[in-house]
Amino acid sequence: MSDDRSGCLVLGIGNLLWADEGFGIRCVEAWHERFEDDPRVKLLDGGTQGLYLVPEVTSVDPLLVFDAVDYGRAPGTLLVVRGDEVPKFTGIKKMSLHQTGFQDVLSAADLLGSCPRTLTMIGVQAEQLEDYGGSLTA
Repeated sequence: MSDDRSGCLVLGIGNLLWADEGFGIRCVEAWHERFEDDPRVKLLDGGTQGLYLVPEVTSVDPLLVFDAVDYGRAPGTLLVVRGDEVPKFTGIKKMSLHQTGFQDVLSAADLLGSCPRTLTMIGVQAEQLEDYGGSLTA
């Protein structure tokens, strides 16, 4: 693994067009509004970029990811997952066969020998995913 990491990445992933699937992106927007800029911290709306996120993920340490997840809990439940536990909890479901999940991004980074050493995911149990054009549920 490379030691020339460029600082912390705060990454929001998801799709704003599908209700709670936009949770990660909304978190990055809220972070930007509430916290002072720090040159060591990069905020990124990762949207549904899939494997295009690999260069971003492999060039930073630490990595903080916000995403909607499905781990069978009550809607709105937050879960903080760290390190090797992250791949077990990432992602909701793919909207098309062309999309990759965040597990695929982490697998690619691992194959390149460049996974961030410090990885944290903050996920929220989604309630509504099938509402095209809908906003986040309460």
